[in-house]
Amino acid sequence: MSRQARELMVEVCRLGWRRGFLSATDGNVSLRLGEDRLLITPAGRSKALLQAQDLVEVDLEGRPLAGGGKPSAELPMHLAVYQSLPEANAVVHAHPPLATAFSLANRELDLSGLPEALVHLGQVPTVPYATPGGEDLAEAVRPYLRGHAALLLGHHGTLAHGPDLETAWVRTEKIESAAQVILAAKSLGGARALPPEEQEKLLAMGGHAPAALLGSLPPLDRRIELKHLDLKREFATEKRWRDHRGEAHLIIDNRDLCRLGVLSLNPGAGHRGGHLHRHKHEGFYVVAGRAMVELACAETGERLTLEQEPGDRLWLPPGVAHRITAPGPDTLVFVEFTDRPYDPEDDVPFVF
Repeated sequence: MSRQARELMVEVCRLGWRRGFLSATDGNVSLRLGEDRLLITPAGRSKALLQAQDLVEVDLEGRPLAGGGKPSAELPMHLAVYQSLPEANAVVHAHPPLATAFSLANRELDLSGLPEALVHLGQVPTVPYATPGGEDLAEAVRPYLRGHAALLLGHHGTLAHGPDLETAWVRTEKIESAAQVILAAKSLGGARALPPEEQEKLLAMGGHAPAALLGSLPPLDRRIELKHLDLKREFATEKRWRDHRGEAHLIIDNRDLCRLGVLSLNPGAGHRGGHLHRHKHEGFYVVAGRAMVELACAETGERLTLEQEPGDRLWLPPGVAHRITAPGPDTLVFVEFTDRPYDPEDDVPFVF
């Protein structure tokens, strides 16, 4: 069994290298050998040149059992998968170019218009960036594992698991194929989602229940992006600056935006928002005054309240409802920006 497993892993590594998913020393592959041990690719080795004897056998605590090499630096991430998912018997972490590009551009891999992808992959969320090669990435991945067969890793490729190595590899290929189709659709004017009821049917066909039923969504504070832009003199692409001429706000850099507006809200004059978006990301940046931002996850019911001041920037994923009020004493002025054009069917009213 161990010899066959080693040969299969070498075959997948070479296939990944030929496809450009495991270039040079990029990526890593592992396979469970039993309840308490697994094989993993060695650190710092080209996947094109690996031999069966180069693979490293470790236990589920990461201790080497056989093989003279050093296990991949991403061993903690692989262990997180096996420890969290007893049904997982193989893991492939790869760097497919287009799928990785989606994570670099901070774009979700929206599979809502691809029937085959919904059946075979389910939902593929993006894990926020964490430093590769250690416990930071393993802990970032862990909350996203339950209920997801594959993940995009922020700035860092893909992660797929399966009951066997072939399934984990096939899921990796399907992620890249979906990225290619979605990118082509965007160049033709945009991808159209299937009706929600059809998406649910396809997810059920593949055994992928909606995320809310699986309890797989990470805590709300880990799904939003909150950043404060400091006042500074030195060069920065995102910052605030104040001098005798007035103020400058360099709000956002290197993000694909489709719609932008400047809004104001007087204290005691009600709220803005009160809805969520099915597919669109939305951001807010406070220019002047203070904002009280109420957030709610429509799937889990989790709620979060944030107080924002000038320089605070908030970026929300789809499915998170928001409502903004001005607690005073000054008028709130903020910038609103999104990654998709306006679509009235994307807005869903939400009662706070």
